[in-house]
Amino acid sequence: MEGYGMQPDVGTGQDSSSSLAQAEALRQMAAGAWVAQALYVAAKLGIADFIAKGACRPAEIAAAIGGNPDALHRVLRLLASLGVFVEDESDRFHLTPLAEPLRSDARVSLRAFVIMLNEDPHWRAWGQLLHTVRTGESAFVHVYGSPIYSYYADHPDEARVFDAAITSRARQENESVVAAYSWPAGTIVDIGGGEGSLLAAFLVAAPAARGILFDLPHVAEAARRFLAQIDLAGRYETVGGDFTDSVPPGGSLYLLRRVLHACADERAIKILSNCRARMAPGARLLVIEQLLESGNEPSWGKMLDVQMLVLSAGGREREQAQYAALLASAGLRVSRTIPTTAGPSIIEATADG
Repeated sequence: MEGYGMQPDVGTGQDSSSSLAQAEALRQMAAGAWVAQALYVAAKLGIADFIAKGACRPAEIAAAIGGNPDALHRVLRLLASLGVFVEDESDRFHLTPLAEPLRSDARVSLRAFVIMLNEDPHWRAWGQLLHTVRTGESAFVHVYGSPIYSYYADHPDEARVFDAAITSRARQENESVVAAYSWPAGTIVDIGGGEGSLLAAFLVAAPAARGILFDLPHVAEAARRFLAQIDLAGRYETVGGDFTDSVPPGGSLYLLRRVLHACADERAIKILSNCRARMAPGARLLVIEQLLESGNEPSWGKMLDVQMLVLSAGGREREQAQYAALLASAGLRVSRTIPTTAGPSIIEATADG
């Protein structure tokens, strides 16, 4: 009698061991949500920050940060089996290189990003991916009844989680983006610039430049607070508004970093057209996005593409040719495309004709 769950190989061309290995790999993928929630617990409770002070037992961690020692031990043991933390023979847990990004003060911290992905707004929306595939409707809108940025405008506590996650994630890219381009001395207008970490990095790299951060009013206010913490000698201003209506004039360089991927084509062309209308002769526009590649290799861009499917109404990651077509529809042409070491590429565009 065959064991439970074990089916004979019939006509697959694979031997039993190969079939079992493939089934095991698929099982691990199917249970990926369990791992994500375990990482969320570690991030939310600040466990990596605590262990960074010295190896300790689950009971010590639970007493310090709150929690049930046995439940915490079991979650940490799961993470240790995946290389996130390591448990020694004395039941003490240590940091590993894979656990370092869970620290708040890590040079490349993913703590806020892990928290954002696994709290209700994102977590519940992803639970309705099937609805999106059946209907084409954004799962986020289906669950919450409004687009994601409208939702965050009405939920400031959750917006702060989102802003912190995007800012910490952006810091991983900033250095490579800044290094990849020669920044001018004029005015840099960062459209949809969030809290302003990228604009700050540009202004540090180009001390003769000035900056304007333009985003929704509540985001622009958060950017004002963030930028005030950095010594930029007053070389910036934050402006609140809607980039589908208009953008500030006077820029020698306009930036759109991870803005268009959240937009359907029609909305993306509208934003690009608004930038084109404000660009003086000689001004340039930079579109900074993750470009989709062909082939079946593992792809962060393809994961982000489904994230946009879930969260936005018509947003998507795009191939280089698709961005070129959007730019052309707005009267802009690609002058060059510059890869960066962190994943996204910089598409430079100028006014056509």
